[in-house]
Amino acid sequence: MGHGRKKKQAVLVRFIQMTAAVLMVCGVWVQPGQASWFGDSWSRFDRFLATFDPAGRYVRQPVEKQVPALTFKGFYRQWTDVMLTGEGRVGNRKKDFRFAQLQNLFELEMHYQFSPNLELTSVNHFLYDGVYNWQDSAGLYAPRINETSRKYHNFDRIVRELYLSYRTHSLDVVIGKQQIAWGKMDGQFIDIINPMDRREAVQLEASDFEYRRIPTWMANVTYFFGANSLNLLYIPNFEQNRQAVPGSPWFSPSVPPSDLIRKANVPLLKLARHRKRPSFADWGDHEYGARLDVSMEPLTWGLIYFYAWNDDPTSFIIGRHVANDQVVLDRLTRHTRLHHFGITADYATAFSGVPVVGELPVVMRVEGLWTKGVKFSDTQRVASAATGELNSGLITRDTMRAALAIEFAFPGNTSVILQPSLFFTFDWRESLGNGFGGGVGDQWSVIPVFFVGRPFRFTRDRLRLELTVAPYLSGPVREWQGLKTKVVASYNFSQFITGRLIYTAYSSGGRRDIYGQYDHWDNIGWEISYEF
Repeated sequence: MGHGRKKKQAVLVRFIQMTAAVLMVCGVWVQPGQASWFGDSWSRFDRFLATFDPAGRYVRQPVEKQVPALTFKGFYRQWTDVMLTGEGRVGNRKKDFRFAQLQNLFELEMHYQFSPNLELTSVNHFLYDGVYNWQDSAGLYAPRINETSRKYHNFDRIVRELYLSYRTHSLDVVIGKQQIAWGKMDGQFIDIINPMDRREAVQLEASDFEYRRIPTWMANVTYFFGANSLNLLYIPNFEQNRQAVPGSPWFSPSVPPSDLIRKANVPLLKLARHRKRPSFADWGDHEYGARLDVSMEPLTWGLIYFYAWNDDPTSFIIGRHVANDQVVLDRLTRHTRLHHFGITADYATAFSGVPVVGELPVVMRVEGLWTKGVKFSDTQRVASAATGELNSGLITRDTMRAALAIEFAFPGNTSVILQPSLFFTFDWRESLGNGFGGGVGDQWSVIPVFFVGRPFRFTRDRLRLELTVAPYLSGPVREWQGLKTKVVASYNFSQFITGRLIYTAYSSGGRRDIYGQYDHWDNIGWEISYEF
């Protein structure tokens, strides 16, 4: 463990050295005798990048000139993540790959204005991940299970959003396929309307939620009265979470293969052959939501209610039979109904007379969600079903998840955020599995996130460094589930092009813990984004 820690520290040092090298190449740090040469070269390159917008100049502007009612924009983004640890077997994974991500995402967003109040919007995504084709790996076979792991190839994923909006001073009506972000926190608390594509598992960041949410067909109506608003949702089309697929880079190494599960315990764990999904054609399967926001400057607060399906399916025991002198439980996998009650509040203030700092602006934010009727797998009930006392193998509990964020705005545009987050299961017992909103493998889980970020004035705020530290604690069983550390250096080359270098480390914890299981998934990544 000590050797591994030293290795990670050495990697972090290399990352910092790499960042310094990039800054030197960009002409930020130069030797006095070379200042003129570097300065002139960088100035010419900087002027070139400042106007480098081929899609905007040669496509967007001519089209918008020919079709005045049409406006569009988009971006191309390339993500690459490289593992820092060697190949080998990790838990139940054959980790014979170095690249965890080689994603290329192109977005095209179009708006057609029928009238000053009526507009049609279309957002399209084209994604390709080269990790399955650009490296030789037997452990990456996810496209054989789901081609979406490699590329978007169907209408649902390519046509990301498609909606008609009617907007007035007091009323917004949006009908069609869309995403709604109710939450503002690092993580999901009241942000529950759209399911999520979790192909990156613990590597998924709140900054990527906009591209990882799965839009849903719905009617979205917002009525504004004064500084307040009432938002009503009607969702006839159910979508579920997409987890990391077996054979994908971020599929959990703690999950044993399904054939080993069956061999280990045939009587209790038979893979489900039946599955039931909520139906668009059944009015009783539709979802409904409401949100009230009230502004009482400097305080704003809101209340939410969402009658929805659990985005992750649950396995019910529906019968038992004997095969080869062994009792086998028959299962039906289906989604269950949940009642969500939420609260959110924001309060902005400023402390004066703070030593060294002077005036210190502060924003405090709270989000909480109480969920009724969550189904948990219960090993006690499963064992009873296997011995003849037939039941569903599940038990119902309420859960709560909440977060408090305090953001400080220090001089020099330095932001510091402290966000303790809590996940809690009521009436918990050790025989329970995992359920929506509750602690993972425990009664409670706490993630005290610490974030600090600042731009640098000598680069005209184009260079920005960020550090995020997120320890994962739980109880009363597991206690410590590991630490996630993230360091980001971003640079705005122009208003169109942004680059980022990212170092992410997962340390300590056990092989079945949230962060501990990814101990060998430390990685360095880079992102290049061109927006037009």
